[in-house]
Amino acid sequence: MARIRSIKPEFFTSLTIAEQPLSARLTFIGLWTYVDDNGVGLADPRLIRAAIWPLEETPDILQRTREDLQSLHTAHLITLYEASGKRLVAISNWSEHQKVSHPRKPRFPRPEEVIPHQHTPPDLDSRNPPEGSGNPPEGLQRTPETLRPEQGSGSREQGERNTDDAEPSASADDPPRHDVERVCRHLAAVMEKGGSKRPRITDRWRNDVRLLIDKDGVTVDQAIAAIDWAHANDFWQAHILSPAKLRQKYDTLRRQAAAEQRKHKPAGPATAPREMTPEEVQDALRFA
Repeated sequence: MARIRSIKPEFFTSLTIAEQPLSARLTFIGLWTYVDDNGVGLADPRLIRAAIWPLEETPDILQRTREDLQSLHTAHLITLYEASGKRLVAISNWSEHQKVSHPRKPRFPRPEEVIPHQHTPPDLDSRNPPEGSGNPPEGLQRTPETLRPEQGSGSREQGERNTDDAEPSASADDPPRHDVERVCRHLAAVMEKGGSKRPRITDRWRNDVRLLIDKDGVTVDQAIAAIDWAHANDFWQAHILSPAKLRQKYDTLRRQAAAEQRKHKPAGPATAPREMTPEEVQDALRFA
């Protein structure tokens, strides 16, 4: 049964929320009306889709619901876990989002009430057993990193690029790479200059930059130019707050920078439209 919930104005200025796609933001709000007074509900995308998107007729709405759930989970806005053989979803920091005057008795335990035991991520496509099953809580998966291949991905203070790479992360014993450190330090410095607290450069940052350079073929100069361009843009400066997001949105940034450069070129004789050469695209990102 849907429930009446409240929403704070701060929701719309949260950087964490701004990192999420629009559909994930709406799914997050919709989950508040879907979960019980304890902030927990069954993590079945079919039920969630029926509760939150009942009039949406696009054929990919169920898949988009799965992707929204994974994105919210990765951003730590929700937790996907198992308890008593059921796959559950819990709203993180529920008491900060909602003040329930007369809460009903919880039907499911919160993640923090379940002892970590299992290490298999919940399958959002599997059916939940009947709610009447009375097994005691015995399993919890706090941070499942992957779902099935067709399901999407989503960062906390959180394009086209797929960042779910099968490549292993760089070993902690590997020596620091100057090119990776240069990009990481530049992003941290730009964010600090923009008024944010200087972020800590983590192993995850380094690994995302390594993949950007090694797997995606983006040079250090191109990555730095993309960071500078994004943080000079009123929209993108609030979104490119991590190497993962830079990697995910790099192609979009490149196209927009190239389009902006074309728009400011002096008008000449009319010619047939053509694709920009790789050199022109590179020049656009470097502001040549």
